[in-house]
Amino acid sequence: MTPDPALVASQTSGVDGSSEGGRLSTMRLPYTLVLYAVPLIGEVKRRGYKGKLAAEPALVEGAWVLKLIYDGDQPKEVPALWHGHHVMLEKAPPPPPPAPPAPQKSA
Repeated sequence: MTPDPALVASQTSGVDGSSEGGRLSTMRLPYTLVLYAVPLIGEVKRRGYKGKLAAEPALVEGAWVLKLIYDGDQPKEVPALWHGHHVMLEKAPPPPPPAPPAPQKSA
């Protein structure tokens, strides 16, 4: 059994957030990483990548990272860190083979 990572919570008072300096709650870090993934994908595409990209949060060795999933050639210019979080690359799995045609029923 793998223990759950102990994340440091930094919830704001909920009033206006100004006293917290705009920090995001780490209790919802995976959701925050999803938001960070959108501009990361845009930046990699601006740097010239033409293939299909997706991103998702991933828990690697007890730390949350942004996993950038590419289909095709590996992107060449990917930042190692994005808003303070490590970025890891993963090749998309190949599509499943097509299903065989259903047998025809004779009347």
